[in-house]
Order: sequence, then C-alpha cells, then structure tokens
Amino acid sequence: MNIKRKIILGLAALFVLAIPATASAHVTVSPEEAPAGDYAMLTFTVPHGCDGAATTSVKVQMPPQVVAATPGVVPGWNIKTVEGKLPQPSEMHGEKITEGVRQVTWTGGPLADDQLQQFPLSVAFAGAEGDAAEFKVIQGCEGGAETAWIQSTPASGEEPEHPAPTVMLTAASEEGHDHMAAADDSAEAASADSSDDDGSDNGLAIAALIVGALGLVVGSVALVGSRRK
Repeated sequence: MNIKRKIILGLAALFVLAIPATASAHVTVSPEEAPAGDYAMLTFTVPHGCDGAATTSVKVQMPPQVVAATPGVVPGWNIKTVEGKLPQPSEMHGEKITEGVRQVTWTGGPLADDQLQQFPLSVAFAGAEGDAAEFKVIQGCEGGAETAWIQSTPASGEEPEHPAPTVMLTAASEEGHDHMAAADDSAEAASADSSDDDGSDNGLAIAALIVGALGLVVGSVALVGSRRK
C-alpha cells in the first residue's frame, strides 16, 4: 500500500508541475479570416504568457501579404511603428505601393499576468485566396524576458508550442473598398448630366429666340398692313 501510495503521489506531483506549461494561453488574432485585396480590422488578444511576470510590450511584425497597417490607440500604451520596403510591390486602388509599416510595437502597461489586453490593428491585405498571413508576435515581459509567438502551424493542423497568430485570406470581396472609383463614376455621371442639362437649356433658349423673332416679323407685317389701309 505504501509503495502504491507513493507512486500515486508522485504521478500527481508530476501532473501538477505540468499544468503551467500546458495552460499558458496563446496570443491570438480575430478575425481569423479576411478577404484578399481588402481592408480588415484585426484584434490581437494578449493574455498571460510571461510565466507569471507582467507584459510590458507587444511587437507585431507584418507578413508579406500586408501592404499597409495602422495601429489602434490603447490607453496606457505607447505606439511605435517601423516602415520599410514591401517584399514585393503591390497595387491597390490603381496606386503602386512599394513601402509601408512593417512592424508595430505597443509599450506600456504593465499588463498583469492574470489579465488580458486587446490591441487593434487595421491592415490592407494583398495576397491571394488561400494564403496564410502569419503575424509574428514578440511578447516582452517584465524583467527583460520575451515570449516569441512565431511558429508556423503545419498543414496537418497540429498546433506548435508558440504559434504565430494567423489570418487565412479568402476570396476577394466583390464590392471592396474602392470608394475612389465609385466617386469618380459619380463625378462622371454628374458631369454627363450637367452636360445634358446644358444642351437642353441651350436648345430651349434657341427655340425661344426663334419664336420671338417670328413674333416680331408677324407683328411688323400686321403693322405695315394696317397703315396701308
């Protein structure tokens, strides 16, 4: 009995020691899907992941599919962006883009280990349907340690220990966000309507002049006839 009891207690101790390693929450991104060639508002959720220490910084690196990025303001945190050349030039709304924000860092807090914080990021996606846009995140911890969420999830779907938050690109939106094109179309339509209106107004003016001239001629003829009589 004593031996069995010792074995049971030993296994229980090992189980308890294993809990912190498996219970560490991941940095996640929402939504996990977004249309290619369009804008998306992403939210990165950072829970505990510093082995009991507070989080003091969150660094997000842009994947190749992101051609533009705008970080959201988080109270108590400062924002720093790093710009650079895109892995390959891209075109959005008829404009060629070669440079953009490649890294965003929020610094502040500190975010206690038993709390979580959300960090918003607006991005413009290029890429194609089926692409996996991996955002490598470095979580800075109080005391100088870091937790790197940079591992790719294999095709088998087996999640690694520190997976990188990933957004899967879906089919491009039919409507998109090309408001400039819509505005240009509206302007052209308005210009065309204006031209048509001008043409019709000119036609009416000419017709009025002709009618007026005929009226003068008829009036003159009538006046001459009455004088002769």
